[in-house]
Amino acid sequence: MTEFLCDTISTDTIASDSIPLAETPQPFYEDMGFFQGNPLMHPEVKVGQTGFEGIPRAYQLWRDNWVVLFVLVCFVLLALIQKRIRRQIVPQAKEFFFPSKNTTRKEKREGNYEQLIPLLMALILSVMGGLGVFMYTQRQLHLFLGQISPYTLIGIYIGIWVLYFILKSLLSNFINWIFFDKTKREAWRKSYFFLFIIESFFFFAVIISTIYLNLSPAIPLWIILSIGLVIKILLLYKTFLIFFPKFYGTLHLIVYFCTLEIMPLLAVFKVLIRVTDELVVKF
Repeated sequence: MTEFLCDTISTDTIASDSIPLAETPQPFYEDMGFFQGNPLMHPEVKVGQTGFEGIPRAYQLWRDNWVVLFVLVCFVLLALIQKRIRRQIVPQAKEFFFPSKNTTRKEKREGNYEQLIPLLMALILSVMGGLGVFMYTQRQLHLFLGQISPYTLIGIYIGIWVLYFILKSLLSNFINWIFFDKTKREAWRKSYFFLFIIESFFFFAVIISTIYLNLSPAIPLWIILSIGLVIKILLLYKTFLIFFPKFYGTLHLIVYFCTLEIMPLLAVFKVLIRVTDELVVKF
C-alpha cells in the first residue's frame, strides 16, 4: 500500500495565495519589524559613529620586521667571523697575556683577514649601538609614533657610531705612526683587535637580549658599562706594556689613553644627547 505524504511547501504556497494582497505582511526592512510603532524609534534620525579614538601603541623594536632583518644579518656575519677566527682565539689570548717575540709567521698568516674583520665588527657594533641608544631613549623619554620616524632616529644614531669608529681609527693610526715604531704598532694592533672582537660579541648578546626579552634599560646599561670598563682596563694594561713600559712614561700613558679612548667616548655621548634633545624633546 502506497502512502502519500502531504507537501507542506505547496500547502503554504496555496495558503499564501489565498490571502488578499492588502493583508500580505510587508518585509522586515520596510515595517521595522519588532520596533514598528515604538515611540522611541526614529528612523529619520541619522546615527553617527560612537566611541572615542584609540591611543596609538608605542613603537617596539621587536615587532619591526626591518629590525629583525638587520639583527639576522649581524648574527650571520658574527657567525662567519667566529668560524673564521675560532682557531686563533686561544693563541691570541695567550699572546695577549704572555706575549712572545717571534710573531713573524703569525703576522703573515693572520694579515689577510685581520684587515676586513675589524671593519665588519665596527659596522655591527654601530648597528647595535644605534638600536641600543634608540631603545634607551624610547624607554626614558617615552617616544611614541607621530613625533619622529623611528627609522630616521635609528639611522642617525648608527651614523654617529660609524663616524666615531672612523675618526677614532684614523686618529689612533696617525698618532701611533708618528710616535712609535712598526713593531710596537703591530703588537698594539693585535692586542686591540683581540679586545675589540671580545667586546663586539658581548655587546651584541646584551643588546639582542634587551630587545627581545624586554629588559629594564637600567640592567643592560650597567652590564655594558661593566664590560666596557673591563675592556678599557685591559687595553690600558697592554698600552702600558707596549708603548710606555717605564715608570716615567705614566704621564704620557694617561695623556695618550685619555686622548684616544676616553675623550672620543665622551664626545660621542655628548653628540648623542644633543641629537636626541633636538629631534625628540624639542621636535
